[in-house]
Amino acid sequence: MEIIYYVCYLSSIVKVLLLTLILLKTSSAQHEDIPYQNVEDICETCSCINAHDADSKFHHMLDCSVKNFNHILPRWPKEFGLNHKGVDIVATFSGNKIELLQQLPATNGSLSFSCRHCTIKDIQAPTFMDVPNIIRLDLSWNEITSDVLSPDLFRGPYKNTGYEPIKLQELDLSHNKISFLQKFVFEHTPDITKLNLGYNDLRILGTSSLFAISSATTLEFLDLSYNNLESLPSTLFKDLIALKSLLVQGNKLKAIPPNLNLIGRTLEYVNFAGNPIKTLNEANLNGLKVLRKLNISSMGELTTIEKGTFSHLESLEYLYCSRNPYLTTFDIDGLLHCRNLTALDVSYCKLETISINVDLSNALPSNFTAQWPKLQTIGVVGNPWTCDCNLMRILEFCGKEVFKNDKHARCHWPFGLSGVRISNLTSDFVCNLPEEYIVPEQVDPPKFLRRRYIVSTVVTISLVIFVGVLVGFSIVFIHRRLKRDDYGIAPIRYTSVRVSNQSAMSIIK
Repeated sequence: MEIIYYVCYLSSIVKVLLLTLILLKTSSAQHEDIPYQNVEDICETCSCINAHDADSKFHHMLDCSVKNFNHILPRWPKEFGLNHKGVDIVATFSGNKIELLQQLPATNGSLSFSCRHCTIKDIQAPTFMDVPNIIRLDLSWNEITSDVLSPDLFRGPYKNTGYEPIKLQELDLSHNKISFLQKFVFEHTPDITKLNLGYNDLRILGTSSLFAISSATTLEFLDLSYNNLESLPSTLFKDLIALKSLLVQGNKLKAIPPNLNLIGRTLEYVNFAGNPIKTLNEANLNGLKVLRKLNISSMGELTTIEKGTFSHLESLEYLYCSRNPYLTTFDIDGLLHCRNLTALDVSYCKLETISINVDLSNALPSNFTAQWPKLQTIGVVGNPWTCDCNLMRILEFCGKEVFKNDKHARCHWPFGLSGVRISNLTSDFVCNLPEEYIVPEQVDPPKFLRRRYIVSTVVTISLVIFVGVLVGFSIVFIHRRLKRDDYGIAPIRYTSVRVSNQSAMSIIK
């Protein structure tokens, strides 16, 4: 029995060795059969930099951008040495014509690799088998499709009974031709924290794509902008327990995604700009306890931000709500709860006034305490502001000194203050303005602008035109009638004199 056991044990070892040899042979064959860029004296063609930081950690930088290469290198420059353990390598081949991205040259160092604007259409799998410590990968602005992004692409070296994962943390696949994600595409990248899929054509997050993104539970940054997405499934955020930044601007979302509060304990930045959302209310942003930055700008259909929308965003620091051409109602009352607000931009909207749930009729400006003590910048220009007593009191209540930062904001109404800078006004001045500043004196317009004269002028011109047309038609009719009846002077017939003389001579003869 012991002999049989040892025989089985040896046979298993032999199988493992044979499989390893086959894999090594296949790997070497891939390097040999497919041409690579000539690496000899590569540092004379490309830029090679060796440096070390304060901790004496070495950094190798290889810049082969815009060199008209068709392939990458089979190995790293000799100037980088052979052992890269504990070394950072930054390599870029951007701006070349590399339609097929081949297997990257082997290194045991930490690698950041970039190949942007390279017209990549295909990728040789497993591309990263010999670079298990790759940290950042930028393949944006290429022609990569969904079929190319297979799970085998990101697998690491084979060890014992399976493939090892790679240490990829940041992956940029923006500006490609990706329409869906294969289900297990991130199977070998358990440490990925940043995923950029912007400017693709996902349109709908189907089962496969949804599973792929949800499986990357370590994601902290997710960019799905400009993908023609009409909705985001409510289950998308169920497993993304570490997500801090969500970018979905430039899509076709008609409402804030449901269950956004599932990532409310981690989400710090969200961008909804450029979506056809019409209204925002308290339920949309409820539960986002640590949200620091919110962008809801450039929404062509946004008309109303209801009261209470911002009331639960206690950690909010930056609010961008500009260039919403139909926005007439803004939740300034809820925003007063955001004591950490640092920047506010509501420029180029259609706001005429703002209102808060505070009685300021008898309050004195000297008693006002700035509601946003950390506010540094504000943008209110481009709105048709009605600079009445109520608005000026609210501005002073919110912190009038801050509004002086936007010196280009001007009053649209009342008549006497039209064009005046808001920063130059105070509530005492506006509240005590005489009535003629608010409602201009009614002055009769000139004669030619009075209604009855305008009406009579239009009637006279119309009558003249009608008579002219009628006379013209009459003349044409009479002319045609005379011509048809042959009235008037008979037509004159002309005879040649020479012909007549010849005829007379012929008669004499």
